[in-house]
Amino acid sequence: MQKRNWDVLIIGGASGSGKTSVSLPLARYYGVDLVRVDDFQVLLKALTTYEVLPDLHFEITHPNFKEYGADETLDLLIKISRSINSGLKAVIDDHILENIPMVLEGDFILPELAASYDNPRIKTIFIHEPSREQILQNFLEREGTLQHSRTDGSYAYGNWLKESCSEFGISVVESRPWDTLMERVISAIQ
Repeated sequence: MQKRNWDVLIIGGASGSGKTSVSLPLARYYGVDLVRVDDFQVLLKALTTYEVLPDLHFEITHPNFKEYGADETLDLLIKISRSINSGLKAVIDDHILENIPMVLEGDFILPELAASYDNPRIKTIFIHEPSREQILQNFLEREGTLQHSRTDGSYAYGNWLKESCSEFGISVVESRPWDTLMERVISAIQ
């Protein structure tokens, strides 16, 4: 287990940016748990209705979401994120209180959540992929289909996250070159 100067490492970024690929090796490197926001999204959707968390149940409240352009998708992703960030804050707080270190990784982490902490035991990094074509290729490799509309939304969301990080003074690491991403993330959080 490597020495670390944090108890909670938050890794955010748009889908297809590379954050999941680096999160598991980082958790293993530091000998801590990896907690995926996607799991909370699945859990919350199963335990709630669209009346309780309408944006999280976007398939019902936004039935044409697959036809959305980049701006509409960006708005939806921000709404979904804001609907679950208070729950993520509770998870982070619990890990700090119980002294259980973790890497928390996911699409729906907003810079405003990370900025709400002034605690040296919590570190935050966002992964950014600057190329739309690379995101498209990442989705193709991961899921086996070309997803142009999803790529446009993820690209817009990633750029919005990067801009928001700048406003809050949160570090952003470019995803490529892939072979040095882990080292660059480690350097950024030290």
